[in-house]
Amino acid sequence: IPFRQQYEATGHAVRANYLYAGVADLYAETGERQLMKNLQSIWNDIALHKIYITGGCGALYDGVSPDGTSYDQSLIQQVHQAYGRKFQLPNETSHNETCAQVGQLLFSWRMLETTADSKYADMVENELYNGILPGISLDGTKYFYTQALRKNSTFPYVMRWPKERQRYISCFCCPPNTLRTLAEAQEYAYTVSKDNNKLYVNVFGNNHLKTKNLDIDEITDYPFDGRITLKIHKAKGLKQILIRIPAWAEADSLKDGAYPNIEGYKVFDLPRDKTITVDFPMKVQLIEANPLVEEDKNQVAVKRGPLVYCLESCDIEGRANINNVVIPADIDLKPVKMEIDGAEMTALEGEAELAEDSVWGRDELYRKLTPATKKVKIRLIPYYAWGNRGNQDMTVWMNLKR
Repeated sequence: IPFRQQYEATGHAVRANYLYAGVADLYAETGERQLMKNLQSIWNDIALHKIYITGGCGALYDGVSPDGTSYDQSLIQQVHQAYGRKFQLPNETSHNETCAQVGQLLFSWRMLETTADSKYADMVENELYNGILPGISLDGTKYFYTQALRKNSTFPYVMRWPKERQRYISCFCCPPNTLRTLAEAQEYAYTVSKDNNKLYVNVFGNNHLKTKNLDIDEITDYPFDGRITLKIHKAKGLKQILIRIPAWAEADSLKDGAYPNIEGYKVFDLPRDKTITVDFPMKVQLIEANPLVEEDKNQVAVKRGPLVYCLESCDIEGRANINNVVIPADIDLKPVKMEIDGAEMTALEGEAELAEDSVWGRDELYRKLTPATKKVKIRLIPYYAWGNRGNQDMTVWMNLKR
């Protein structure tokens, strides 16, 4: 299909996302409105219908196009690492090659550069923390090729790619692509307007921005704390600093009549403001999926700030069966400091409920419901940190008790 006739994300997710990034570059050079119309429609299709909460892209190991009944077999083409139907987002069998997330970051970054719309910066942030960073172990020596949202030791099939980190991956793309992207993460922190009088702060983190005309320190413990301070030592020609208001933040974040909001950014005027401090309260949020996502019905995921959290079996009291853990809608999850393999992070601890710990047989399809019968302590860790403590079951989406 000629690109100017494409309005939905289809095909091989890695190749598709790189194509979209390339077309965004073409638009930046030509300004052709039709290309932007296609790009915006495709990006919205991904963001609203076909992307995982972690930023994972390419749900299916193998898909077909078109999906449905066709009596002309020549029209049915098998596609590896495929974007599936809208809301087709399996967890246990998700593909989500790390390179697809890199491609989505590159696509979203180019859309941000051409539109200054903060929703694209939100996607860049989500991909960095939840889509790409999980692709490498905390000690930097092992990798995921695919990124599942659930791992279950009782799953009766051997997947094409293992759900354990590998020291060596024969495919040449993901390890170097992951390292290259993380090594240049600072490149996504800031953008400037064409007239160089506006500085956009897009992705937060401790850093020192120094150019011929700018000298700014950013001080923060992000992504574990939402307090961000900018100390402006030099800002020649700069009239405004625009700080992104993250999509995860409360709707009234940074409400202040003295400072307007523009396209998801808070505007601060210079030279009035030499030190700027913003604080986005990081409340624990329970997230539900559209009921059209069949695999996530009556389940809940957990976010705090920009980070998606997950549950590993070693963090369940008594190492109870991960499938039997039930999250009450009013669960009180408290942030706690912890380390995994020398990496400091913020975990979440609370009390969930546990159904009777009985094992399903391989030849057992249905049985009488077993209600949750007791309390169980759990700890959730950032999704990027899973798979660093040996062979554990893991899940992002957990059973919900309303």
